[in-house]
Amino acid sequence: MKRLIGVLFALIVVCIPMRIQAQDVSLSFEYTGQKIEVEDATKYYSTDFELLDEVPSDCGIYIAITSSGPKYYEIKPKDVEVSVSYNKNWRFGDPEIEKYVCEYDGDYDFKLMINTNDEFEAENDYNGNYRFVFSPSKTSEVKVEKTRVTHPDVECIYNEKGTYIYSTIHGVEPIKLTDAGEYTVSFDLDEAYYESVLFKVTILPKTVQLKLVKQTKFVGEKDPVFENGDYILTREPGEEAGDYKLTVESKSKNYRYELLSGDVFTILDKRENETLKKPYIKEKPKEEKKEELKKPKEPKKEEPKKSKVPTGISINKNVNLALLSLSVAGIGYVVLKNKKQ
Repeated sequence: MKRLIGVLFALIVVCIPMRIQAQDVSLSFEYTGQKIEVEDATKYYSTDFELLDEVPSDCGIYIAITSSGPKYYEIKPKDVEVSVSYNKNWRFGDPEIEKYVCEYDGDYDFKLMINTNDEFEAENDYNGNYRFVFSPSKTSEVKVEKTRVTHPDVECIYNEKGTYIYSTIHGVEPIKLTDAGEYTVSFDLDEAYYESVLFKVTILPKTVQLKLVKQTKFVGEKDPVFENGDYILTREPGEEAGDYKLTVESKSKNYRYELLSGDVFTILDKRENETLKKPYIKEKPKEEKKEELKKPKEPKKEEPKKSKVPTGISINKNVNLALLSLSVAGIGYVVLKNKKQ
């Protein structure tokens, strides 16, 4: 029975023109990667009338044998939307194809190509099951986008060595500013690849604190010099005796001066001036009365004391005792001598 059906089918297809028109395809499916079966189909053939061993899954036109007769159906490629944009990191000398970046949903493996009509194509191994749709479709339609380089506004204090502002992009020369003030600047970049956005730099004057010696004058005199190479002092108006506030102004916009002392100028009264201008008479030192030097008194010579010679009965007691002792000793000696004899 199967052989009979095959013979009949062969006779039918011989009578069908080899070129199949679009209106002859009655069914259409999108590629899913899975086998796509036609309802009530028992066999499947290719358009070359080759009997297929299994239900088709790849894209193409097939013939399905059903109870109501053969049906032509098509499995169409699945469209993959690819957005093409300019690669901001591309530089002259790099491969041309690397100038473009592709973005799409899903996990697909393909190589971007450009045909002779400057149209994008995808080189892949999906056997026509996917149709990559590029937007834009031509290289001339891709907008060249530059890297936008921004920098926050800067405020700093004046530096004698200069103020340097650096970019986050490697190799870009820093901006150097030498004086205090307000500037609107941007980095010097290659306009083919970068768009440098303007930003504001404010350099404030450096504060210098001054400790001045108090300055004065007398009424009617000229003011002293209130100026030097760096700043100018200005006092409050007035020529009467009293104190006048001093203010300081810098000659350079890079510095501002602040008076810590000596910020008051004093005008002294003329009477004080006259007192100070009186001639100074040096008083002669008082002469001291010179007293004649008196010769020191010579010490009185002490007259030698005359020893009194005892006369009569008056005898010194000590002498008497000595004489008595000698007498007793002599008598004792005589007595002892007589006994020995």
